[in-house]
Amino acid sequence: MKKFIVLVFIILIYAISYAQNPIISELRWELDYNLFISLSNDSTYKLDVRQLFHISDPLKNPKEYIYIPVNLNNNFIDSVNNIPSFNIENTTKSYKTLWSALHNSIGGGWVHFINCLLYSFETGNLSLTHPLMKRPKTSWKPKPITESYKRTKNWEYYVPVKYKQAKKEYKIRIKKNEMGDLKNLPDDYIKAFLTTNDKKYELLKKQNKRKELAKIDVVKLLLGVNFLSEAQISYIRTSVLNALKNYSKNRLPTIIIFDEYEAAAVMSLEHYGYKIEKIAFNKEANLHYEEIKQRTDEIIKIIDIINTYNRKSFEKQLKNYYHN
Repeated sequence: MKKFIVLVFIILIYAISYAQNPIISELRWELDYNLFISLSNDSTYKLDVRQLFHISDPLKNPKEYIYIPVNLNNNFIDSVNNIPSFNIENTTKSYKTLWSALHNSIGGGWVHFINCLLYSFETGNLSLTHPLMKRPKTSWKPKPITESYKRTKNWEYYVPVKYKQAKKEYKIRIKKNEMGDLKNLPDDYIKAFLTTNDKKYELLKKQNKRKELAKIDVVKLLLGVNFLSEAQISYIRTSVLNALKNYSKNRLPTIIIFDEYEAAAVMSLEHYGYKIEKIAFNKEANLHYEEIKQRTDEIIKIIDIINTYNRKSFEKQLKNYYHN
């Protein structure tokens, strides 16, 4: 009887684990711009190709990093989940920058840094208006008046939450050529930030458009990242680690469209960089095996080049700018 109970328990654990880690059993490019996806948990989806992220020529005019918005790979999440809980709550270690706080905790490179922040905002684990992000009210003024004081004296939080303040800081960053990591964000992140105001932001909250809000919040955070103190850095680090501890493994896989090859690729972000898990081609039934293989090899080569480019850029930035 005991053996039977143990066996049932093992089966249940396996079934739960399998249900939480669905894989794509079928990916098919259909007519009328539709992608058909079938997962191992028997769920099926249809996605509009036009609504997905498209890659045309990522190496033509690259930034310091080439960013592709994809889900975090299960292996990456599992490695973070193996961090002992006391490391998450540990606030005794001193971190000078948000970058060092997260990089020391989750590893990876700049794209991991941004993706983890983005997911933390999307899930509500991280909030720019959390009490720990609020600046204390004080009449104190530095003597002499510093540049950072002039730029932040009217901020209610340690980052510019109000749009008037955020856009003012954005203009200062451009004028002083202090864009930092902001210049590496996808154009649609900056566009979402610049085309929104406080009223539209609140409307997005009411509409529960978390992905759009997360893009905007990442921009606001990076605008104020140089003015964070240790308490705020520690709060953000803890929020990100908690978000990753509860990362939803049954999220819909990320599909990226490679326009040049008329290909839809399932992609994720592993420790070493982007990973292609599955590829489907438009009108695949009309393609010869050799052509499918050639296109597949070329797409894989592009991703390898992107990963190498990002790694070298990351190593250069780490050497020149970041100090743990």
